[in-house]
Amino acid sequence: MAVTITKKKPPSNKTETLPNSPFIDKISIVLKPHTDETAHEIYMALFQTLDDHTLWANGSKGTGFQIGKRVLLPSIVDFKRLPLLQVAYGKSSKKVERIRLEFVPVDLGPMGMAELHAAMMMIVPGGWEYVASYAHVTRIDVTVDLPGVRMDGFQFLPKQASTTTRWTLNGVLQNVAYGKPKGNQTLIYNRKTKRLSKGQSWDGVSVVRIERRLVSLGGMKLHALSSLPNPFAGMVLTKNMPAAPVGVDEGLWSMFGDSVQVRGLKDALALLKKERRTKFRKHMTAHPLPWWNPDEIWKNWQPMLASLKIASTQWPG
Repeated sequence: MAVTITKKKPPSNKTETLPNSPFIDKISIVLKPHTDETAHEIYMALFQTLDDHTLWANGSKGTGFQIGKRVLLPSIVDFKRLPLLQVAYGKSSKKVERIRLEFVPVDLGPMGMAELHAAMMMIVPGGWEYVASYAHVTRIDVTVDLPGVRMDGFQFLPKQASTTTRWTLNGVLQNVAYGKPKGNQTLIYNRKTKRLSKGQSWDGVSVVRIERRLVSLGGMKLHALSSLPNPFAGMVLTKNMPAAPVGVDEGLWSMFGDSVQVRGLKDALALLKKERRTKFRKHMTAHPLPWWNPDEIWKNWQPMLASLKIASTQWPG
């Protein structure tokens, strides 16, 4: 469903057609062989291929792993975008204890996922079929990009109290994070500013990224990603500052708007007395952005998974 943003006086967003499909910006999975026999088979296959420079490049081992490799994929030129594979094994038992994979599915695309399946076929029986069947997800960043949108063009209203971190540059909001770093988080940031801050180029309009970083997944298996609950459900994006509520002095509402600009909507509301906080929150909730529809966005989750086959247990040999 294509939606548009109507240009208004600053703060505003340019008229753009917004994508309505979520994607996976990053995923981390851990695979533990389901039998001792398979653990030994993977160990033997792995050590037979470790010196193959067409398959592996050196990568970070990480804590608790003895092997760290980047998986070389023909379609991925940028080294940093190659999947990171880490392995823990028992030297005396000659068994692989666990394999950790971290990569960015949206960067790999269907071709990269097919190449990753072929690479995993070298060490794991059934390749990605086995990975999808037995690996569990330890982190997943589910993301939506909003082209033409500016950080000052809307307000985010969390459902519950949460730790908030805001980062500004010359007084202009660049990103905001809700939730603690070691738990589930909501991150909203300007992609252009992030890229430029890393010395990378950026062409085109501003893009705001809304990202749900999930780590509390209850041991969800990779093949069960299609049943992941909508992480954007109930997420409210409101108009930046609508007209004052009925019966509220314009001066008071203007001061509240200044507080919102400095602190963010959640923290500005927290400074108000309960009765006024309830009234102002209800008023902002009654002015949602018409183009933000989490239910419509989530309808494209399963088609996206199907295109990548990332959760599929049916792959050609």
